Amino acid sequence: MKLYVYDHCPFCVRARMIFGLKNIPCEIIVLANDDETIPQSLIGKKMLPILVTDEGETIGESLDIVRYIDEMTGKPTLAAPASEVVEAWIEEASGLVYRLAIPRWSCSDYPEFKNESARKYFIQKKESVFGSFSALMKESPALIKDVNMKLTDLDQILAALPTIEQYSLTDILLYPVLRSLSIVKGVEWPVGLDGWRKRVAMDCNVPLNDAIAI
Repeated sequence: MKLYVYDHCPFCVRARMIFGLKNIPCEIIVLANDDETIPQSLIGKKMLPILVTDEGETIGESLDIVRYIDEMTGKPTLAAPASEVVEAWIEEASGLVYRLAIPRWSCSDYPEFKNESARKYFIQKKESVFGSFSALMKESPALIKDVNMKLTDLDQILAALPTIEQYSLTDILLYPVLRSLSIVKGVEWPVGLDGWRKRVAMDCNVPLNDAIAI
């Protein structure tokens, strides 16, 4: 199997996670961010992740990929119940997280930006949606203060959940958001939440970005 991804992309992280959690081999291919030809040839539009199965089938939605891989062994790994309260937190906090993460992605050394044209492509596309990256960076102190409060809330939410030695689809949704935030220097990770994200990073073999935080 082949999985086409961008390293920074939280939707791609979802798809990468399930391969790591299930220890299923897959060739991970990182595309240049301005490569429109390959994704369009596979699914008719520029969107990643894309899975090409051993049978030549293409799957182009992150959660469809997750479900396909989780079900293929006949023994689902994502067996724990979903958490509505955690998913509500994700919905509420994601906009804040990405306002911090996206401008930092644009100046990070991800393989999808190894060509300057790919970096410029990303900046142009994302600034048209989120506004000036330089302006967003100037807002960082206030945004980081707000996100630290959100993380305290999440830490309390997770601590109140029953302990289950299994993963759920909610975990597949949550970890990519926290990984995205790990590119941001100055974020304060509560002890319990910090342990959770580091454990998941090891289990799914998708490392955090703490070492390259900006």
